[in-house]
Amino acid sequence: MTYLRKVLKIGNSSLFITLPKPWCEKYSINEGDIVEALESSTGELMLVPRKKEESEKTFYVNLEGLQISYIEKILSYAYINGYTKLRISYKNKKMFEDLKDLVESKFMGLILVSENDNEAVFSFALDTNQVDFYEIIRRMDRITSFMIDSISDRDKVKVMDAEVDKLYFLLIRMLRTGLTDSAIAKKLMLSPVQFLDYRLVLHFIETIGDELTCISGKIRSEELEAVKKLKEISIKAFLGDRKVKPSDIEQVSKEAYSALESAGPQVALNISRIIEMAKDIADLSETLYLV
Repeated sequence: MTYLRKVLKIGNSSLFITLPKPWCEKYSINEGDIVEALESSTGELMLVPRKKEESEKTFYVNLEGLQISYIEKILSYAYINGYTKLRISYKNKKMFEDLKDLVESKFMGLILVSENDNEAVFSFALDTNQVDFYEIIRRMDRITSFMIDSISDRDKVKVMDAEVDKLYFLLIRMLRTGLTDSAIAKKLMLSPVQFLDYRLVLHFIETIGDELTCISGKIRSEELEAVKKLKEISIKAFLGDRKVKPSDIEQVSKEAYSALESAGPQVALNISRIIEMAKDIADLSETLYLV
């Protein structure tokens, strides 16, 4: 939603704007409340309501009659939308054991805090204010590079892909909660457009991991050296490394496409997807094309 406001003047120097009524109602903003004004690196001014004390955000799930694939979707929704507690009801103990394995493998920071014969509670115990958002993106980049180095070992690649998935979900949770949590918003210092760009880049990196898993055991790491380099410099460019130039992206892209020559049709398709996603990451850079 976009709101236009005219800048008004009080006295000789003070300028002000009014706050949109629908926004105030949505976030329960009243007279005397504090609103933080955060300036992004690109000049946008973001207004963030100061977080008020509130009860824990709890999500309830009854496992009865649900398939594990559908349960995974439900838990993913709750996790990325910032729920702090998951209260799980069940009758089938085996299904709950499968759910515990799923939570441990996919959702970082969720721990089992209580359990009985028919109910369990998971709590999000990670302080995201202490998480270095940008360093985790670099870690996802390093892990996908390690996946390329180990591409002949399918089991090792699958383990690393699971780690990329966990980091992806954690950062998506941070992005989504950062839209309403002033502490996280202040830490990230992203404009609304940048929130969207980072969401897309995280999706690209996570999908690159999936594509690498698909081709693991079917190609040698030496054949993917240029692909790895393209991915790495594209992410560096997106994160603001001014040493990366458009000519670097163009040259390494040509080298990366050479990996398709010796690959079978399906593997070549997977590799071409990785190359295109890496190029898309570079295209989202705010500094790459600046003179």
